[in-house]
Amino acid sequence: MNGENTFDVPDEALRSALEFAVGIAAAGAKLRPPLPFPVELKRFLRFHKLPPAALAQVRAAVEGDPEFRRRLASVATAELMDEIGVLWLSRPGGWPQSIAQLMPQTVVDNDAALRREERRRLAAQEAAARARAEVLGLVAELDRERATKAALSAERDRLRGESDDLRKRLRHAQRTEHATAQSLSRVEAELIEVRRKVLVQTEPTVPAPPPVDAAAVRLLIDDAMAASTDIVRLLAEALDGITPVDEGPAPSRPARQARVRRKAIRLPGGVLTDTTEGAEFLLRVKGVVILIDGYNVAKLGWPTLDLEQQREQCILTIENMAKRWNIGMTIVFDGASVEGAHSATRRKVRIAYSPAGVSADDVLRAEVGTTDVGRNVVVVTNDRAIISDVVAAGANTISSDTLLSLLRR
Repeated sequence: MNGENTFDVPDEALRSALEFAVGIAAAGAKLRPPLPFPVELKRFLRFHKLPPAALAQVRAAVEGDPEFRRRLASVATAELMDEIGVLWLSRPGGWPQSIAQLMPQTVVDNDAALRREERRRLAAQEAAARARAEVLGLVAELDRERATKAALSAERDRLRGESDDLRKRLRHAQRTEHATAQSLSRVEAELIEVRRKVLVQTEPTVPAPPPVDAAAVRLLIDDAMAASTDIVRLLAEALDGITPVDEGPAPSRPARQARVRRKAIRLPGGVLTDTTEGAEFLLRVKGVVILIDGYNVAKLGWPTLDLEQQREQCILTIENMAKRWNIGMTIVFDGASVEGAHSATRRKVRIAYSPAGVSADDVLRAEVGTTDVGRNVVVVTNDRAIISDVVAAGANTISSDTLLSLLRR
């Protein structure tokens, strides 16, 4: 008895528990699906009263299936069998000693045995009915699970179809964007040529201007993508004043006025240059043009990320600041050929990339040079060469370190 017994219980003393086990097995075998029970009990299922020779075999089958015995113990009561049978099935602490104490008091009573047998039969039927109800509940739950699985499978197929459609649309949009950029590049080349002709015809005594910087060209293309009407306006301004070749020389023009220089923003008294207070004052000046050296800030602020992650984190953080302060900013990055890089205009931030063979430094210089001198310009960078050039053009500067301090406040 699993090493617990200190008293060998005779098989006959366990008759009530063993016949109860056979009754439960017989009732469970009639269910669909049938309840599990030891296969050794099958040949005894038609017995209402076990012969003495069968007691040992039934006892061995029950003791060999602990799970079946525990199921019997869960419904075993003194109403269904004698106290020795209850103790043998449930096996509480010290059960062998308890049985040993009860053995001398055991008296065979045929009428009582018949009544117990009837109670065992009824209890077996009730236990079988409860088990059947549980099985039916499990079957219903299984059906619900199958229906849910089918619904999830259908939803998965639908989402997969939508995902494939979105991928196709994205590829089409990328092809369209590429074609548009090429078209804008051709238009910009024509615009540059028109401007060159305008300068040659309207200033015959002045040497031809140097070639247009490629960075400035690319920035004009970005502007055209953000608002196509700008190109029409620029073309109209460039064409204005052109004299046809067959109409003779252009009329004389008044003496050229001295070139107006941009004036840097003056900080209030007591506010030091390149402090967070000074930087915030400059960035909040009404109408100021703010240009940011993108990778200079990104690599300093997020050195543990890869290049693409640095760029995305930099754009996101600056965009959040621009929304909070209600100011516009332009971020310039190197290399429009970098995967995932394309010029775009967001709610408060314009993102530009330098064309092939041109650095972001030159794009920043060109932006300062082509901005109306009547507008204030602030350039964010740690690059000393850029700082020197833009300060000479009348722009204010803020270090990348100071901008990062403002972003993290």
